[in-house]
Order: sequence, then structure tokens, then C-alpha cells
Amino acid sequence: MASIPEQFPDPSLSRTYESILDLIGNTPLVRVNVLARDLPASVYVKLDHFNIGGSAKDRIALNMLRQASAAGELRPGDRIIETGQGNTSIALALAGVIGAHPSTVIAKPDLSPEKLNLLRMLGAATTPGKLDVDKSDPEHAWVIAERHLAEHDGLWWPRQHSTASNPDAHYASTGPELWHQTGGRITHFLAAVATGGTVSGTGRFLHEQNPGVQVIGTTFDLPSKPWADAALNKVFHRAPGWEDLDPDWPENIDLEQIDALQARTKEEVIDFAFHVARTEGLLLGPSSVLSLKVALELAGSAQPGDVIVVYSADHARDYTSAEYNEQWLRTNDLGHVADRWFGSRPAT
Repeated sequence: MASIPEQFPDPSLSRTYESILDLIGNTPLVRVNVLARDLPASVYVKLDHFNIGGSAKDRIALNMLRQASAAGELRPGDRIIETGQGNTSIALALAGVIGAHPSTVIAKPDLSPEKLNLLRMLGAATTPGKLDVDKSDPEHAWVIAERHLAEHDGLWWPRQHSTASNPDAHYASTGPELWHQTGGRITHFLAAVATGGTVSGTGRFLHEQNPGVQVIGTTFDLPSKPWADAALNKVFHRAPGWEDLDPDWPENIDLEQIDALQARTKEEVIDFAFHVARTEGLLLGPSSVLSLKVALELAGSAQPGDVIVVYSADHARDYTSAEYNEQWLRTNDLGHVADRWFGSRPAT
């Protein structure tokens, strides 16, 4: 059981850095104490919001710029165009400032005000686009990006969903860090599937060190798009007819590196996020809480000595105007969750 430390860390261990980009990677791995107290396995969380830009996307942004520059795809002064994923846009804009590359973000309508303001603070230009429409729709962010590329010179679109430099970033950094931090004892690794970079790149490294490491991808089960019906889930589990399904997931999802897929509803994850915050003091984004929830369930039936690592991509602070906001919960049919954690009096 952890307790309040009696003193600050040894100041002789503090470091000096030459660039803010040196503050990407080597993020902390912290033990889950209260929630895993009586479980046979140890559970740890990799806190990637300690990256300078506040999320895991700093790793891939740095690597995408590095590899594109080395390959001559990104030339001095070229403008970065990004399709409004939020954390990736911020990470690219931040790295672009250091590399003298201005940014344009095709921002989705539900991009949080906090993230939009950060982008503007970094000097990024924004233009509207959507991600929840058909990929052929002229308002889809990818279509808009392609149009910009066709009409203007000096633009570079990193295409985080399909570029190998996304999973390569995690193969070169996240995987080795976890292997070192656990002394090679890691037995399970859990991360949100998302664009596939984290789970595929980290999984590839860990499997090379120990093929027995279980790599588990997590995702949300949405009422409007049930996970049971998703093509990725059907192909992974070889459900009847899977051979005829067209891939509708990011190219960077490497199913050879994923040993299991788990889905949970957003409602149960948001509810659990408050429990995690008020028991462990861990302030994690929803996709990270999702992985932690699955990990703790897994730890209950794990072997003594197992070391389960959860990847936390960002901080709860990024969601205080949405999923972790009382008024948002009440507006989005989650008033019972708001009642549980804020009391039954409606927000004013």
C-alpha cells in the first residue's frame, strides 16, 4: 500500500534538457495500489501525459517528422496539414514549431475548446472538417486534406493511420522503456486500438523480447456501432464470413501483434474514471481508463507474479469539458453517473 512520501525525490537525479523535444519519452510507470490491492497480479500504468505536449501522440509526431525529413518527404519550411484528431494535431504543431514547420489543422466540430485554444496558441491555422461522415464526402477531413495537397505546394500530411513511422515510434521507445522499467517481467500489455500505432509497435517489440507477453487491444462498444458487428472484431475472431469483409480499420493495426481484443461501453468507463480518480488519484483519459478497467478484471484471474501494464495516452484534464463534466453527462443521458459522483442536484 502506497503512502504519502516523507520527502521530495533526490535532487541529484534531476536533469537538464537542451530542447523541449528531449522531453518526449521515458515517461513514468506507476503502480496501481488501492484498486489492485488484493489481486494476485501487479498492475502498472504508463503515464504518457508526462510527454511535453501532454499525450502519447508526441512520440509519433516526433518520429513522423524525423523520418519524413530524412526521406525528403518533408522539406525545410513545408507546412504540416493534419486532420483534427486533437492530441496528434497538438503534438505535430508543437514539433513543427521547433522544426520551423507551420501547421494547418482540419478541425473536427467536437474538438474541445481547450485543445483548439492550445493549437491557436502554437500558431496553428484551423479549418473545419468532419470525421463522422463517409470518406468520400467532400466535408470529410481526409478529402479536404487531399484537396489542399493537390492545390498547394509545400504541404506535408503525415497520415498517422497508415504511416509506418507511427508504430515505429512505439517500437523504438515505448516497448524498450517498458521492458527496462519492468526488468523484463511484463506479462501483459493493454492499450487502446485507435490508430494502431501503440498496440502494434509496442506489441512487436515486446513479442520479440518474449513471445509469451499478451498484447491486448481495447476499444469502446458504442450503441450506434456495436463492437460485435465491427469488421475488425469479426476478422480477428474469424467469425463466419470474415474472409469477405473489407478492412475498415487503420492500416497500422497489425493483427499479428494483438493477442486479444476487449470492448467496454463508454458509460461504464466514464463511471469507472471517477472511481479511479477518487481512489488512486489517477487522472486518466477515457481510453486509458478503458484499458485499466480491462486490466484489473484480468488481474483478478492472473497468476501471482504477473505484471500487467496499462498504457495511458493522455490526461483527464483534456476531458473536463466533455466526458468528465457534470453538465455534459446530464445532457448526454448519463445523469445517473452525474448523480453518483456530483450528487443529485443538477449543475447550474
